[in-house]
Amino acid sequence: MSSGPPASKKPAITLDGLSGSGKSTLARRLALELQWAYLDSGAWYRALTWAVLQNQADPADSEAILSVLSQITLSCRSDGNVLVDGALIDQQLRTPEIDQAVSMVADHSDVREALNQRMRLLRDAPDILGVVADGRDAGAIIFPDAALKIFVEVDVEVRAERRYQQQLKAKLSVDYPSTLAALRVRDQRDRARGAAAPQIHPGDRVLNNESVTVEEAIRRLLSWASELSAV
Repeated sequence: MSSGPPASKKPAITLDGLSGSGKSTLARRLALELQWAYLDSGAWYRALTWAVLQNQADPADSEAILSVLSQITLSCRSDGNVLVDGALIDQQLRTPEIDQAVSMVADHSDVREALNQRMRLLRDAPDILGVVADGRDAGAIIFPDAALKIFVEVDVEVRAERRYQQQLKAKLSVDYPSTLAALRVRDQRDRARGAAAPQIHPGDRVLNNESVTVEEAIRRLLSWASELSAV
């Protein structure tokens, strides 16, 4: 799998972790504090999955997915919100249907690489100072030359409760046991992706995000970021 183009002059910080670890919340806040662009790679996969389902394509068929991808425009704002053909779909990305299908879409290495190539373009945008990216392989695959790579750890039960509350807020019909079961399945699929699996790599900073507040976690991340000469 390609690791992408040569290093960009724009610095990158990556936060990786399993689904529901809170990495997106932290990455968004860190980007805001640094006044950098925010890249939510999970939202890109969810947006592509939404488009796949809208086009009645098979999320288990990589050729069908790539065909859909070739026919749509995916982009994002500096705040991380993803647009499909210029339209913001937001809450439609957090449904149980998307939760179930997004793992199948992301299982395909050729789909991941095609989407990674699009996401990397954000780093070269002329109007940004740097990028804070989150995902499962943002540090290892999307931006392997990132100046700071962080892995966010949280127990599966805590992550399931957070996802459940997120779905309730979106007024979805869900229950905690089903959310937990789905997350366990998602974790198993994610961990089977070889180099693209969410895992701690040499040189990563590890943040345990179970019992700290968002403010406490952000202070720690800003402290690590302050060690970078580019920040």
